Amino acid sequence: MIFEGDIDFANVNWDAVLTNPALLQQLILENDNLPDWFNDYLFPPKELIDIKKPRIRARDCKSWIKRNNYQPGGARKRKPEARISTYMMSRPASLAQYQRHSAHLMSRVLNIRTNASPFTLVLDDLNQRAMPLIGELVRRGLSRNVNVVVVTFESINFHPAVRNIPAYGTTGEEILQDLRRAMSHAKESLVIVDSLYELLNEKHVEMGVLFNLVAMEFASTLVGVYHQDMLPAQDAQKAYAPQPLNLLKYMATSVITCKSFAHVLSAKAAKERSLPEPTHGLLQGAEGVVQCLDANDHRGIVLEAEFRRKSGRPESETYFLRLARPSDYNIPIPGLAFGTLKQEYVILLDQVPAYASAEVIGWVNASAKDIESTFNLSLTDKQKQAREGVVLPYFDAQKGEGGEGGRILYDMGAEDDFDEEEDEI
Repeated sequence: MIFEGDIDFANVNWDAVLTNPALLQQLILENDNLPDWFNDYLFPPKELIDIKKPRIRARDCKSWIKRNNYQPGGARKRKPEARISTYMMSRPASLAQYQRHSAHLMSRVLNIRTNASPFTLVLDDLNQRAMPLIGELVRRGLSRNVNVVVVTFESINFHPAVRNIPAYGTTGEEILQDLRRAMSHAKESLVIVDSLYELLNEKHVEMGVLFNLVAMEFASTLVGVYHQDMLPAQDAQKAYAPQPLNLLKYMATSVITCKSFAHVLSAKAAKERSLPEPTHGLLQGAEGVVQCLDANDHRGIVLEAEFRRKSGRPESETYFLRLARPSDYNIPIPGLAFGTLKQEYVILLDQVPAYASAEVIGWVNASAKDIESTFNLSLTDKQKQAREGVVLPYFDAQKGEGGEGGRILYDMGAEDDFDEEEDEI
């Protein structure tokens, strides 16, 4: 066991200590926790922490670029992660900490961090395709010097630095062989399948075989896109087998559902009025309608993400990813297709100004004024004028100076029959 007086803090590489299980085991006490002096050194009190501005990543950031990814030496071995103390797993204490924590989870998946998500399942449909998200993954993978391999069924245009494996005209075994050759010369790769439905149903590739090849043998990251508007295949011989989508959701370490930003705004307007959410595309049930007019919003894409920890506890949050701009990346260094990412720009949906803007609130108020009925209950100008000219009986009673209590003022007409006996009663 290592004590506080035995360590020269100025000459210790704490990153190496935290990633080395053998060294970290020397610091853990008998109660399976780290000592207090170690936590105080790594996590000083809040009053001692200076609030800094968002850091802009350097052009040649060593923690971002994988410099030795293409050097010979075989595939990377997946190392066991060091045990994290319970102090580091405490829940966020404030809203700002929760927002940073949630954004960090999505940032790790987008940046293809080691062991962040070995298998990410992306669900999309015709109303919001996953291509903006796939393009962002490819762009960040190339900027980090990661070997990007795409198994294409639908996509045709990719950056020249991307290794493309055409899936049409080949068998499932040939696809796996080409995939193995494409990953063999790099230590870490990013494998993207743009249509898992066709890979499983048309090419008859077992999902377990693909996962073992990418995530286990080569210790790389697998990203698969599944179109939710595709009808599942009907096979009488596999009547009791689980549906492919259910199997993919069970195996995935992260599930990301793509939605159109315009559709999310309309759903919020309906929720504010306590109305059922509107349906779009095939869910509308309209004959011949497969895609709505507001599909694939150009402002950005909404991502409903579910991250699954090793303990089994999921964390879910909704994010907004805008389209990338050239100013978001630094100038690439020689040998790389894209420069390093300057600063993370994926945010929570609640942080988007347009999501809580006055325009959306105006939509809600305007919709609330509309009376949903099959009858015409509105009044014309002539009817409104006649209604305003009616004088109700209690108006005259309010003009008096008081003293008569609640007596009703009534003028008898010619058709009224006055009866003294009834009047006395």
